[in-house]
Amino acid sequence: MTTGISRHVAALLIAMSAVGGCSPMSPSDQSTPKADGPTAPPPSDAESRAQVVDTAKDVVRAADLRVTYASFQWEWCNDQGDPPFHGRVDMAFEVPPGADSQGLGRQIAATLAELPGWAPGPPPGFQPAGDVVHRGGVMVIVGPGNYPERGAVEIYGECRNMNDHRDDNELTDITAEVRAG
Repeated sequence: MTTGISRHVAALLIAMSAVGGCSPMSPSDQSTPKADGPTAPPPSDAESRAQVVDTAKDVVRAADLRVTYASFQWEWCNDQGDPPFHGRVDMAFEVPPGADSQGLGRQIAATLAELPGWAPGPPPGFQPAGDVVHRGGVMVIVGPGNYPERGAVEIYGECRNMNDHRDDNELTDITAEVRAG
């Protein structure tokens, strides 16, 4: 009986190996992006930083936010901590007295989505929680902050920076830069 089970297990493993690429979880030719023509070179550190910091300034202006804190950091785009990396900005803002931070987040996202170049929801391939908009490959998530009188904005740049930022895990305070617009 053990030999019969072993044969069935072996046959099952061979069959799984043969059709493993047919799983709906495997990328297909239709779902795998193809490069049409020349691709853009990876952005420099300054370009990656500007991508998210300039977006933060745009969000502050468009939604008339009173920013209490803003920070920039590098974040890896994979589980290994290897390139590519992207820039990330986190901001806290004041929620007006009597306003609901969750409702205000929806309102801010809706305001941004109406601006030229912006679209509601995340870029293709992402499924974050919260009120989300994007402009190109830059994603903005708006929601409640750590305190009832605070809201939060997270901005994620494109995962295209190929410089090694494994040891660049320091938060940089950019509050004054973002407030200055």
